[in-house]
Amino acid sequence: MGAIALLMALGTGLYTGLGSLEAWRVASNDASFSALAVHDLRVELAEGSTVPAGALANAIANDAVAEDIESAEERLMILTQVEVLEDGEPVAVPGRIVGVDVTANGPDVDRVAAAEGRALTPADRGQTAVLLEAGFADALGLAAQGTVRIAGERIPYVGTGRSPEQFLLTEGEGGFGLPGSFAVVYAPLAVAQELTNRPDQVNDLVLRIRPNADRERVTEQLRGALAAAFPDLGLRITTTEDIEAHRILYQDAEGDQRLMDIYAFLILAGAGLAALNLISRVVEAQRREIGISMAMGVPRAQIAIRPLLFGLEIALLGLVLGIATGLVVEALLRDVLVDFSVTMPVVATPFQPSVWIQGVLIGLGVVLLATVIPVWRAVRVPPIEAIRVGARAERAAGGVRVLRRLRLPGGSLPQMPVRSLVRAPRRTALSALGLGAVIAVVVTMLGTFDAFVDIIDRSEDAVSGPTSDRTLATLDRPTGPDSPEVRSVAAAPGVAEAEPWLRVPAVARTEADDPIDIVLGALPAEPRLWQPEVTSGSFDPGTPGVLLSEAAADDLGVGAGDSLLLSYPTPSGAQFELAEAELTVAGTHPDPLRAFAYVSASQAGELGLSGLTNVLNLSPEAGVSPQALARTLAPLDAVASVEPASATSDALREGIEQFTAILVIPVVIGILLALLMAFNSTTINADERTRENATMRAFGLPSGVSVGLSMAESFVIGVLGTAIGIGLGRLLLGWIVNVQFEEVLPEVGARVVLSGATLGWAVLIGVLMVTLAPLLTWRRIRRLDVPSALRVME
Repeated sequence: MGAIALLMALGTGLYTGLGSLEAWRVASNDASFSALAVHDLRVELAEGSTVPAGALANAIANDAVAEDIESAEERLMILTQVEVLEDGEPVAVPGRIVGVDVTANGPDVDRVAAAEGRALTPADRGQTAVLLEAGFADALGLAAQGTVRIAGERIPYVGTGRSPEQFLLTEGEGGFGLPGSFAVVYAPLAVAQELTNRPDQVNDLVLRIRPNADRERVTEQLRGALAAAFPDLGLRITTTEDIEAHRILYQDAEGDQRLMDIYAFLILAGAGLAALNLISRVVEAQRREIGISMAMGVPRAQIAIRPLLFGLEIALLGLVLGIATGLVVEALLRDVLVDFSVTMPVVATPFQPSVWIQGVLIGLGVVLLATVIPVWRAVRVPPIEAIRVGARAERAAGGVRVLRRLRLPGGSLPQMPVRSLVRAPRRTALSALGLGAVIAVVVTMLGTFDAFVDIIDRSEDAVSGPTSDRTLATLDRPTGPDSPEVRSVAAAPGVAEAEPWLRVPAVARTEADDPIDIVLGALPAEPRLWQPEVTSGSFDPGTPGVLLSEAAADDLGVGAGDSLLLSYPTPSGAQFELAEAELTVAGTHPDPLRAFAYVSASQAGELGLSGLTNVLNLSPEAGVSPQALARTLAPLDAVASVEPASATSDALREGIEQFTAILVIPVVIGILLALLMAFNSTTINADERTRENATMRAFGLPSGVSVGLSMAESFVIGVLGTAIGIGLGRLLLGWIVNVQFEEVLPEVGARVVLSGATLGWAVLIGVLMVTLAPLLTWRRIRRLDVPSALRVME
């Protein structure tokens, strides 16, 4: 009874534990964004564009829109290279300087809260002091205060801070940032202007509107005011929901919960089937007593009371154990949530009574239903059938009639396991289905791991060139391919070859599908170090059109030869403005990250992007690592960042760590369920076969024969259950990857993969462990009291 109750406790405990995850994450997100006064609207200038400080604020202050603005602050945000010391060794990483207003202990919009050390104060306006983003400092294990090198200048940082836009690191190509690979540095506005050689310039404006104001109306008024003040300036107005960290955190909370609900339901369904099978077998083991009671005239309702009370006891014990299991699961999830929320000021894990009530009711209902069904069947048969025991207790199924005509190898003993399974097809089917359901859960969840690993491996293969040390150096602004800035990087020590590229953010869309953000790369006329592989269509330096990732082509519903609209920034004098063009899809490439798209050199010229470069594709000299090359290039003023070409796939690997850390919990519980099923089934099987085992002992057969026959029967059940589990798990995994991943991870193109390790675990749990489980009964069979077991009259 305790083992069956524990079986249900694992299912209901996991269901209730995982059910609180979304509510916790949403509560943490809401509290954190509110605590740091996240902006309602943001005005971003096109890449490379700046305006004099005060110009953006004055443009809206002199317009009617000012009545609905509660606060507005200008910022300067510039890419740069940041060098820090990790374990005494210098580490150079790409980063961004964010110049903020600290006049009144600000900023008041998108506040920067000190995590360690101290915050920036008005006294820092004339001092070269900065804050490091808390997630970056935590990833590298940096002290609360220290020194960094920015643009070749050593600068003290007085603490680490958190800000809403950096609750989740999205800095990186494709929207994936590796913790510790990108450093955000918060500085007083004047300090940022000085460090970036942009005196008295800004390129960003964040606003909070009054609580009762209509945000859509304010946005249109704001757009009109800025268009009137800066008619030739490319800019974009975004909202809170457009913040990448905001969008991903809330979408992940919802999407992850959907997947967790699926896994929890699968576990619960497997536990329910197992409970139904096991309780049915317990009730059937008492069929002789039930038959005698019916023959003596005891009312059927009264006969049913005892087995129903047995089921109720299991339900109540499972309820207590399920609450304990749920609390353990919640504690483990809470630790995972805290570990992965170091950049958020508030982590809220409120108790969710509705989830617990639902889990308790489901657990009680499943166990009671699993009890009522076999009891109802047991009391409805004629007493003479219920009194029969042993081989005559089962009706002759169709399979038995077939076996009578089929000549099986061996004598009666080798044929016993197969005949026993065929004689009781319902029990065999329930046993195989119960085991198959649990195996399907394990296969589905381990297959999710396999899908993630496959994404990472394909991404790494897609970006790998002739050398695994290929490195990308991003310039702080677009320039000419033969400019002094480019020559200084190409001539730097450790650089074997430098190939100028251009990469710009863009938006691709069709009339039928929603737009998606991409990173548009313009290839050089004769790429030497690397060029994307083509999986469909054709693409070379002279091909017109755009080369999309397979994932992007699927999301947009296009293929080679189709058309799409592309919005992208183009140079206009000293500024950048947004342009739009209709392009033909030249083909697709295999990178699973959908953001990456490419155009040829000739197409870049037609788009007005020729003669510009902002990324250098570098091949390091032999023996020079990307990290060493980054330290060499960090002092160059023109270099904003240096990172390995595989940085995005490395970031993706870290990005799915939180999800897989949560996924470990249901995987372990699924494995425990399978082991408990094997143990329970073996124990009940030994009780059911007591008379048969005693008969074989009476005829002089050793106890090992009984155990061997039980192992053979378990082996067949294990093979059937494992086959069902692998097949069902493959179908469920296909649905999760092809349907659910589209919402949870729209930025990647996943595919269904089942590794050898996953199939090995399924066989190990479903076949080997189930087959070996009868060994646990060897001692009981060996000590069996043969006369008592064979006694007919009590």
